[in-house]
Amino acid sequence: MNENSAPPIPTAPASFGGPYQGGQQGGYQPGPYGNPPYATAPGKSYVVAWLLSLLLGGLGVDRFYLGKIGTGVAKLLTMGGFGIWSIIDLIVILTGNMRDKNGLPLEGYPENKKTAWIITGAVWLVGVVVGILYTVMSFALANSAVDTLRKTSPEVTQASDPQVSEAASGTSVTAGDDTSFTVTVSDGNTVRVGVIDAIYTQEIPAMSYMKPANGGFLAINVSWETLTGTSLASSSNFEAYDADGNEGEGIYLEEGLEGLPTEEVTAGDARQGVVVFDVKKGPTTIVVTDDVGDKAATFTLTTQ
Repeated sequence: MNENSAPPIPTAPASFGGPYQGGQQGGYQPGPYGNPPYATAPGKSYVVAWLLSLLLGGLGVDRFYLGKIGTGVAKLLTMGGFGIWSIIDLIVILTGNMRDKNGLPLEGYPENKKTAWIITGAVWLVGVVVGILYTVMSFALANSAVDTLRKTSPEVTQASDPQVSEAASGTSVTAGDDTSFTVTVSDGNTVRVGVIDAIYTQEIPAMSYMKPANGGFLAINVSWETLTGTSLASSSNFEAYDADGNEGEGIYLEEGLEGLPTEEVTAGDARQGVVVFDVKKGPTTIVVTDDVGDKAATFTLTTQ
């Protein structure tokens, strides 16, 4: 070896000024667009959104769940857009076209869409049936109320109490006839009501200041005899209706005019007096009421 020759120069590392021959090393390498993994959160549940829309859609709860706060508040304030908005949202969810606030589709749609459609259809069908039944029941109740009013109308001359004797039911009385019949005024309490006389007049003696509003006054002299138990004799036990079914106004007579006294009458005792009505002249239906004010008997009175 020559003593004057230079030592060899070492080879530079491959990483210096050139590519590393060993290839790409491990670790995370960014993609072509530089997006990190899991850049977006999972979408909202299709089942939850569908149930909220079906059950609470009118309150906007489904839109609150999807993160659409503004439209949720509007839906709440309008009660689901008066029902129309709720139906539209439910259909959009059922068809899989609803998106959350980030524009992501709802998760679980393919595997749950059939079940959602079946349950929704069943709920709507039940609602229709219930609505029909409610309407039918409402009409039935209304008709029943009308029938009840007709049965209790003053124009009905048949006695409403089955215990009233046949003589008291639809009896026709002519002024001047002395007619009586038995009336049950309450459980165990019966009275005999008698019609002694009746007149139709334009003026009540000693009460000339009273002016008839219906053409005149019908004055009936009646007797009230308790047969069993006790009863309350009073002019308020009588009502009068003209031939057109209009109720006459009861007139309370001043003291000394022999009006029927308001007194409790025991068995075997009787009271007699006059009851007066401001009513149109003609055939008049007189209603005798029981202790609670219900119709106990009727008779038709004709003045001569």
